[in-house]
Amino acid sequence: MNHLVSFSSLGYCLNMPLRSAFILLGLAATLGQILFLRELMVLLSGNEITAGIALASWLLWTGLGSFIARWIKKEKIFFFFFFSIISLTLPSCLILCRLIKPILGLGEINSVLESLIVSFLILLPYAFFIGALFTLGCEVLRKFSQNQVITQVYLKEAIGAGIGGILFYFFLCPKIPILKIALYLSLLIATYSWFYGQRFSKILKVLNFLILCLIFISLINWQWLEKKSRQWQWQPYKVIVSKDTIYGHLTFLKTQNQIIVYESGLYAFTYPDPATTEYAVHLALLEHPKPKSVLLIGGGVSGCLNEILKHPSIKNIIYVELDPYLIKLSKRYLPNEIKNALKDKRVKVFHQDGRLFIKNITKKFDVIILHLGDPVTAQLNRFYTQDFFKEVKNILDKNGIFCLSVSSAPDMIGLVLADFLRSIYFTLKTVFKEVLALPGEKAYFLASPSKNTLTPNMEVLFERIRERKLNLKYVQEYYLKFDLSPLKLAFFKSILEETKIFDLNTDLKPRCYFYGMVLWSTTHFPAIRKTVLKLRHLSLTYCLFFIIALGILIFIFSKRYLNLPLFNAVFITGFTEMSLEIIVFISFQVFYGYVYHELAILITAFMLGLTLGSFIIRSYPPNKPKKFLLYLQAGLCIICLIELGIVYFLNNIKVLQYPILIHLLFPSLLLLAGILGGMQFLTAAEAYRQAGEEIKKVASIFYGIDLFGSALGALGTSLIIIPILGIPTSLIILISLNLLALFLLLF
Repeated sequence: MNHLVSFSSLGYCLNMPLRSAFILLGLAATLGQILFLRELMVLLSGNEITAGIALASWLLWTGLGSFIARWIKKEKIFFFFFFSIISLTLPSCLILCRLIKPILGLGEINSVLESLIVSFLILLPYAFFIGALFTLGCEVLRKFSQNQVITQVYLKEAIGAGIGGILFYFFLCPKIPILKIALYLSLLIATYSWFYGQRFSKILKVLNFLILCLIFISLINWQWLEKKSRQWQWQPYKVIVSKDTIYGHLTFLKTQNQIIVYESGLYAFTYPDPATTEYAVHLALLEHPKPKSVLLIGGGVSGCLNEILKHPSIKNIIYVELDPYLIKLSKRYLPNEIKNALKDKRVKVFHQDGRLFIKNITKKFDVIILHLGDPVTAQLNRFYTQDFFKEVKNILDKNGIFCLSVSSAPDMIGLVLADFLRSIYFTLKTVFKEVLALPGEKAYFLASPSKNTLTPNMEVLFERIRERKLNLKYVQEYYLKFDLSPLKLAFFKSILEETKIFDLNTDLKPRCYFYGMVLWSTTHFPAIRKTVLKLRHLSLTYCLFFIIALGILIFIFSKRYLNLPLFNAVFITGFTEMSLEIIVFISFQVFYGYVYHELAILITAFMLGLTLGSFIIRSYPPNKPKKFLLYLQAGLCIICLIELGIVYFLNNIKVLQYPILIHLLFPSLLLLAGILGGMQFLTAAEAYRQAGEEIKKVASIFYGIDLFGSALGALGTSLIIIPILGIPTSLIILISLNLLALFLLLF
């Protein structure tokens, strides 16, 4: 205790134990959040909705922890005790993520309810105490310094968060496995808690010693823990290899006769699977009279390359695969025929995002085959939009053929599935002059820039099979006569053209992503699909009416509760900041590609912004906080307007000549948003504190409100606003909300 007091005379500079504590808190929060997000994406076969649910769960528990901590006494002891808890729960909960995978079902996309429950339970033991540490830290510091207490804690936490993001982006990923990172972080936290916490409690000394021993033992045996936890995660299959890359997490599983590959928890392919690969390749190639050049986007190592090479007319194949580790591991663990196909002189492999590759190449192709997963994520949806189809058409020969496939049903097609297929069908028809839809477990869509290129006549395809002397197991006369009979083709077309009311799938309004979300979110509750589907009628007008009604209610109640506009401003800022982060994540994917690795640098940019904003407020505190809040709220409106302009600008660029532009624009935007957010939070807290409220209460209330707003932003934006209304409308809603907050602060 005397040691701490001796440092209190340094004014606004914190003593070393507390200063390091708040930086460590920010480091633990950011690294913990990133590690949990990655594990939950694998656990829940995740997409951006899963990420939104996980973020919302994290923010809700953090906010609740901060709010409840205001009633905790003996702050010093609990401050170090909570550090001890998070050092133990971080690796434990990450391992728990892997252990419950078999319970949820391997390869199954979990419902929204399941994702919510799992995320809430997994994150509770860590996020709750992270939030509580902020409030307790403010109270502990208050006893040694009365000067800008909340600002000092917030600033040091933001510095730690920025350090965590930089460490992960540049040094940790993908060099060090997630579990090992978690154990090293836990060791750091436990060491800190043991070194300083023992001064306040002998129980803490013993507890932290036991935790340190447990972490040391785990670190010594981390490879065994990693292997066993991964094996349990994917049982009953045998795990051949599990590898983190900058693009995702790759898992190769072995059954008796097959190898199954998962990418970030989503099913990628099975080898061998001749039925799937033959249909994916030969339907398109047989429609073309003499294919010479082929562009294959994804699926090469699943066997598609081998099938393409069976056609004698093929002169060159360009195979685009984002993750080089997928090919590297496939060469090592898949049969030699995959390796031989990749070595063929006619094959050129490019490790690049398929969308970005097509945007920048000028070469023309006879056939382009898209062999990726269904558009159940915003990243995959980019390959099924009108914008992408236009880019494909630009590099397709005038008599060329484009082929894609999505999951369907051979006979019974439900309402939501029909709307989903219809959206793809009519989106293709707005770009290509001829579109042929083929039914089955997979629906195949063939498109051409010219009319009379495609034929539904199977006899033509049978003749070409014989001419090319193709030895095929499934794409042959026996199966095709049944699977693609004229009656089935006519029935499928009648379903697709049953109504002319359809939604085009575009980059900025991802309708297929919405339909995929409806199918996914109601997996175990099909009876509510019609109700959920009605959300598609939600429009900007309805949202603006809601915002106006909300503003009127707040204005009325603010006459009785004078601080309500202040709380509302903090809540809306939290909502805006998190919504803007998600919009930037998805925009980055739309215009550039993968975001798995870039997630860390985008989060880091935002955290650095919070640091700068906190530093500015600490150095130049506003004399009139409430008046200054008006400028900050207006600044958030401007940030959203800038993002809107960037989105439309990038959407109209035909060739992305300077990809570095995207790597600068989006992090810079989040940096500015973070600066305004950090300044707004501390300014609002100071305005409330000047009314005579105690530090502990101010910290808990405002930190909680900010995080609750962020949680609602994460959930609402990823689950409803973007899938239904699209990116531009989402930004308009954010602008409207901040104008509302600004208006209410005036009175």
